[in-house]
Amino acid sequence: MRITSIEVQPLNLELQSALTVAYGSYPVLEYALLQIHTDDGLIGLGEASPDPEVTGETQAIVLAAFEQVRELLIGQDPFDIASILHACQEAIPHKPAVIGAIDMALYDLMGKSLKVPLYQLLGGLSQPGMDLYPVIPMDAPQVMAAMSKGFSDMGARTLKVKLGSDTQSDLMRLEAIHDAVGSEVMLRLDINQGWRDSANAIKVIGQLRPFNIEYIEQPIAARDIEGMATVTAAVEIPIMADESCHSPADVYRIAKCKAADWINIKLMKCGGITQARKMLAVAEAAGLPCMLGSMGESSIGSAAGLHFAVANSGIKACELIGPLFITNDPAEGYLVDQVTFRATPSDKPGLGVQLK
Repeated sequence: MRITSIEVQPLNLELQSALTVAYGSYPVLEYALLQIHTDDGLIGLGEASPDPEVTGETQAIVLAAFEQVRELLIGQDPFDIASILHACQEAIPHKPAVIGAIDMALYDLMGKSLKVPLYQLLGGLSQPGMDLYPVIPMDAPQVMAAMSKGFSDMGARTLKVKLGSDTQSDLMRLEAIHDAVGSEVMLRLDINQGWRDSANAIKVIGQLRPFNIEYIEQPIAARDIEGMATVTAAVEIPIMADESCHSPADVYRIAKCKAADWINIKLMKCGGITQARKMLAVAEAAGLPCMLGSMGESSIGSAAGLHFAVANSGIKACELIGPLFITNDPAEGYLVDQVTFRATPSDKPGLGVQLK
């Protein structure tokens, strides 16, 4: 089997409501769809989901980077994934979303060629499925409370809440959510670096005792590993590293400095499943539990993440909920129970999803 051509096109994912976080608001996610064609008629699907604040890429940068590596892919055997990814990384350094899309498309081709689901290539099922949880975008307190109540009434027992503005506003948001859903719903807070520095973060976290909080994700600036370590040591609520952690080396540094209690692995942030497996191995060696994060990908990127998650028991949480909120998902086959919010991997070959 040899790669004969690649096809790349913009993928503008429209959301039911804008995703607002500490550093911006996104009514449309400007991504890219990759299709890798082979001489035996198979097509491998990939999705590049860039974010200037997380991956350092934009849609335009991603589309241009795919053109730079097009000739590196033509004629290659998709099973030679290590050498292909190495050549691409040499040609387009610091383009993790592009590498991640190529990585998942190659895995999709391998699974389709062998007629097995991707999780089989990654070691088989370590867990039969993953419980997802809704994400509450940052908004006015009453809006966030109403959304939280809606999901709670649907049966959600865990919510991820986006915060990261001024302290008083964030506390008002949490109070409104708590009043709406009560203490039975677990809250996972994602600050997206919004609490600036360790002193401010520690002060804010000290006021969170009335709320049922499982962990706090990236409270301060990504580069401030020393500050993250200060926060982690000073507070009782577990701290998760997200924007601070892009590579196996980052996991090692965070573990060595005791800068976090959890690691957030995202396929787009690290460069795909191949790199994610290395990050997970370092985290497991350090005794750090991991979650599989999301960039709001469509069913394509979400399916790739889910196969990785169910094949690895070290993934303790999963937020691959993009397809539940996208109004123009280009693919189908990503399986989520709308009542229990539980995702299960497809048993079809490769990613198990197909274009509509």
